[in-house]
Amino acid sequence: MIQENYSELKELGYTIVRNLINNNWLDTLKISLDDAFLEHRQTQLKNNNDIQTEGVALHVLLSNPIFIEFLKYLQEKNLFKFLQENFFGSKCIINSFSALDNLPNQLNFSGLIHRDLRFYSGDFPIMVNCLLMVDDFTIENGGTYLLPYSHLEKRKPSDEEFFEKAIQATGQKGDVIIFNSNVWHSSAPNRTQDHRRAIPITISKSFMKQLLDYPRAIGYDKMDEFNLELQQLLGYHSRVPASLNEWYQPEEKRFYKKNQD
Repeated sequence: MIQENYSELKELGYTIVRNLINNNWLDTLKISLDDAFLEHRQTQLKNNNDIQTEGVALHVLLSNPIFIEFLKYLQEKNLFKFLQENFFGSKCIINSFSALDNLPNQLNFSGLIHRDLRFYSGDFPIMVNCLLMVDDFTIENGGTYLLPYSHLEKRKPSDEEFFEKAIQATGQKGDVIIFNSNVWHSSAPNRTQDHRRAIPITISKSFMKQLLDYPRAIGYDKMDEFNLELQQLLGYHSRVPASLNEWYQPEEKRFYKKNQD
């Protein structure tokens, strides 16, 4: 990461980091994602979920251990260090780790103009979005709309204002869009016949509740399989005690570790 990325993120509300993910990882991710989309669609239909289209795998982190290995790769590329030092000013955790395929002529919920925060956090750096391009993002296949400077005010723009002023983020597979979670955004229609896959990861302050309890879902007994930095990133150091016995523990055994924020 370079200073230019931080300046853009602060001023515009978004930046694009080029060539972060290598081709070997991209090939691995495509295979794993295609399997995950099928698995998640079966679960959605089984549970009569209201997701209407294919190509939606929320919390795909749980579908294959390869995605946790990919987190280690992103650590090595200093993505989280960059965010901790330049955006949060503290440690951070994974709030959600999902996958989306912007399929031809099948807009899903991401096609609505929205923020990924349910409230406006103003200047407080509570959450950031990282959208990893697994395929090229083009105008034709629905590169994500982002409204510059919209992280600076609470008001939701009208549809007319949004589409008049928004930019379409384009790039090559392996690029990563980083944007303040206060930024209004939307996916665009895919007018090609090809996939446009992406991995959206939201990262938040460590005290913010994760969209899914990843430590419990992965398994508390699995914690020692991960290094301390990955434990912290997955949320193992930000758990909430559920009994007095869990609360009254010596410091080294407490669920919420010091220096998280």
